[in-house]
Amino acid sequence: MADVAARTVLRHLFKNSKPDEIEAVYTDDYPSYNFLDSFIPHETVNHSAGEYAGGRVHINTVEAEFSVFRPWNATFRGYSKEKIHLYIAQYNHLRNTRQMKREERTLAMLLPKANP
Repeated sequence: MADVAARTVLRHLFKNSKPDEIEAVYTDDYPSYNFLDSFIPHETVNHSAGEYAGGRVHINTVEAEFSVFRPWNATFRGYSKEKIHLYIAQYNHLRNTRQMKREERTLAMLLPKANP
């Protein structure tokens, strides 16, 4: 997101979910996330203090996934920011179906109800 102000983060978070549907949100200690405490269960790790996990709280999955996404995304040149959601959707589909053969992946995309 270009704008990481609290209201923007909140809008994106609740775009597809209601606060009572969210079990917990784990973030780093970036100040824009502090407002989450008043809406939903929110726990943090403090990267600036050298903390990268605390009990069940970590954000390594997101950071690791981004480290895979970035080089994949770098192969595409010249698309607009308005269309990045399409590239992210393609990446998500490829990652979520990476154990499938190409034919199975294509069928999963074309006939989503026919595949678990």
